[in-house]
Amino acid sequence: MRSPSSVLPRFLFALLALSGAGVAHARPPEALACAIMSAPAGLDARVADVVASREVDKGSSALTDLQAVVDQCAADQFMPPKEREAYFTYTLGRMARDVLDGRLAAKGLSSALIDKALDIGPGNANNPAEKVTEGDMRRVATELAVAGTDPKQVTPEGWTLVTAWIVATANMFDGLRNID
Repeated sequence: MRSPSSVLPRFLFALLALSGAGVAHARPPEALACAIMSAPAGLDARVADVVASREVDKGSSALTDLQAVVDQCAADQFMPPKEREAYFTYTLGRMARDVLDGRLAAKGLSSALIDKALDIGPGNANNPAEKVTEGDMRRVATELAVAGTDPKQVTPEGWTLVTAWIVATANMFDGLRNID
């Protein structure tokens, strides 16, 4: 007869295998939202400013503050270093998008139109950040024209916001691809 101590490890192994332990699972939306919900008031606007300006050095205090919030949430969720980096990238993009959407709307520009022009969103291409090109801007301009907005009437500030939206979106999906 086997001793209980020799059967227990096999039982635990079988139980863990059946429960899915060790299998990567996508993080639930509330886990991904931790840094967004925990961020101090105004950090989202500061992060959007950094993305829009592309001046990382001038925005270093905003990025440092964002890193602190992300690190706290990542620690609470036991994220390994690679996932922490991806979570930072995701949160940077997501936080910037949340603000940039309103800024685009204030300029009469639709974030949904940009997403459609570039095949962005759930189930779409969501090109990585390093693949944002001038061709992307031409596709947005074409989509604007089709929607009845003359792209030549979009101000330089409007195009900066379009570019920032593309960058933020690419960062969000890049990060999301690498979490879990």
